[in-house]
Amino acid sequence: MRKYLIAAVVAIVSALGLSSVAQADPIQSITGKLTPEKRSKKKYKPAKIYVEILTGPNTTDPISPEQPPSAYNTKVNFPKNAKFNTKAVAKCKATEAQLQNTTTEQAKSLCGTKSIVSKGSTVPTGPEHTTGTSAWVTVDLPGPGTTLGVPVVVTAFNGSQKDTLFLHSRADSVNNTSVLVGKLKTGKKAPKGYGSQLDVTIPPLLAGAISRFTTTVKAKKYVQARCKAKNEKWQATTKYHNHSTTTDDYATKCKQKRKKKGKGK
Repeated sequence: MRKYLIAAVVAIVSALGLSSVAQADPIQSITGKLTPEKRSKKKYKPAKIYVEILTGPNTTDPISPEQPPSAYNTKVNFPKNAKFNTKAVAKCKATEAQLQNTTTEQAKSLCGTKSIVSKGSTVPTGPEHTTGTSAWVTVDLPGPGTTLGVPVVVTAFNGSQKDTLFLHSRADSVNNTSVLVGKLKTGKKAPKGYGSQLDVTIPPLLAGAISRFTTTVKAKKYVQARCKAKNEKWQATTKYHNHSTTTDDYATKCKQKRKKKGKGK
């Protein structure tokens, strides 16, 4: 039972890089928001990124048709208007291994609160909970219409390794924790047309997968943004063990701040 629940919790971390397929295959959908909406055309300023991922059941799976497919790799591409500066925030003082099997408070103590880059880490109240940084894992149990919902608190830390994120996922209700490492690719390393990419590898899952994930990332100058281009592109791609690869595109717009006219003009 413990391995069963650990696997369910592990699935949550794929949320920072989960994707969707529009129209033909509505397994997943991604929504992104970069704020403030009104920004300078040239200068980067501290900003906030909000991401919501919704994942539907994999109804064609004969074994677990009432839970989402199990991902093993996810990549999220962020708009060119945004950039990450991992040097702007303190690094976690602990290693990935040291964070395993810890509570959220223990992880904060080990890493140091100054290394936290996510906002609003809360216990979700249900699968439709869409505030803060959290997730809801669904596990298909024997029998039609029977599933197990696991609420999970997600806390993102600036990793101790270069350009990494430690994604600490804690499910107090089942006393389980899982930590995954996400790799940030910025600048020229990012895919063409995007400003950066988050690449997360997910280990094989025994059971359970994420149904909903919301996260808000903001910490000093860790995320910065401008509005050089008014149209902003988001994209996410996920690879699964039991489903074909999915890719979803999402678009937002920003407003350029007008230059203030000098007095007497």
